[in-house]
Amino acid sequence: MTFEAYFGRTGRRLREDLGRFLARKRKGFAPLKPWGRDVLRRLETFTRKGKMIRGGLVSLGCEMAGGRAGGAAVRAGTAIELIQSGLLIHDDIMDRDDRRRGAPSMHVQYARLAEEPGEPGAAHYGTSLAICAGEIAIFLGFEAMAGLTGPADRAAAAQKLFAAEFGLVGLGQMRDVQAGSSRRNPAERDVLVTYRYKTARYSYALPLAVGWILGGGRGAALPALERLGEDLGLIFQVKDDELGLFGSPRATGKPVGSDVRQGKKTLYALRLFARAAGPDRGRLEGIFGRPDAPDADVLYFRELAERLGVREDVRRVMARLGRRAEASLRALPVDPRHRRILQGLLEHGLSRRS
Repeated sequence: MTFEAYFGRTGRRLREDLGRFLARKRKGFAPLKPWGRDVLRRLETFTRKGKMIRGGLVSLGCEMAGGRAGGAAVRAGTAIELIQSGLLIHDDIMDRDDRRRGAPSMHVQYARLAEEPGEPGAAHYGTSLAICAGEIAIFLGFEAMAGLTGPADRAAAAQKLFAAEFGLVGLGQMRDVQAGSSRRNPAERDVLVTYRYKTARYSYALPLAVGWILGGGRGAALPALERLGEDLGLIFQVKDDELGLFGSPRATGKPVGSDVRQGKKTLYALRLFARAAGPDRGRLEGIFGRPDAPDADVLYFRELAERLGVREDVRRVMARLGRRAEASLRALPVDPRHRRILQGLLEHGLSRRS
C-alpha cells in the first residue's frame, strides 16, 4: 500500500470517529448557550481540515507492532488530532496569524462575532474566546484518550506517555516565544532542540510510540522508533519554515512571510544574518521582526536567502535529517510493507508543498 493510500484510509476513519465522539458531547454542551454547540461545530470543522497524519501514525504504529488498528488506535488518533487543533488555535494567537487551513483563524472568527466587530475591543474578545476554544479541544483530546478500550496495561502506558509529552510541548513553545522576543540569535542546535520539543516529538514520535504500545510492541524497539519519529518531525518543521517563506498561501492555507514579520529565529533567519553584509545587512535588520513589513520586503528577504545560498544550505540540513531517518528506518524490526509507508512519509516530508 502506498503512503497516500494508507493515510487516505486512516484519515477517513479518523474523521468518522471524530464526528461520533463530538456528537456524543452535544447533549452536555448544548445547554451552555450560546457557545456550546457553536464550539463543537467550529472544532469539528477545523480538525477535519487537517491532513490527519498524526492520527494515522497511531494506527501505523499499532500495526507495525503486530496489532490490529481497531477502536483504541483510532480513538487515540482522534485524541491527538483534537489536541493538535487546540495547539494550532493557540499558536495562531501567539504568532498573530489571521489564517489557518484556508480559512480565518479561530481568534479572527470570534472577533467578528463581537458586539462591535470593528472596535479595538473585538480583537481581545476574539482572542479570549479562541483561547477557551483551544483549551476545550485539548481537554476533549484528553477525555478521548482516557476512554481507550483494550488491555488496561497498554491503555495506561499509552495515556501516561501521551500526558507527559504534551507538557514538553508547552516548554518547547515557551522557548520559541523567548527566542523570538530576544535580540540575541540562538545557536542552530538550540533552534533544533526547540523544534524537537514544540513540534517533532508530538507530531511523529509520540503517535508512533502510542500506537506501538497499544499494539503490544516490545519496549526495546521504542527508542529507535522515537528517534525515527523525531527526525521525521524535524524535517516537517524545517520544511514548514521553507513553505512559510517560499510557499503559496493558496497551497498552505497560511500567510507567507509571517515568520519574517514576527522575527522568528528560524534556520533561514540565523544563516541569513550570519552572511548578510553592508546594505543588505542594514535592510535586513529593518525588515526582520517588523509586523507591518510590506510584501516587497518579504520578497527581498526571500531573494536574499536565495542569492546568499541560505535556501540551499537549509535544504542540505533537511537532506541530512532524511539520511538519518532512512538509517533508523532500515534498522526497525518491522514488516517491509510498513517500511514502505514510512519511506513514503519521509519522501512526502522532504518534497511537500502544503
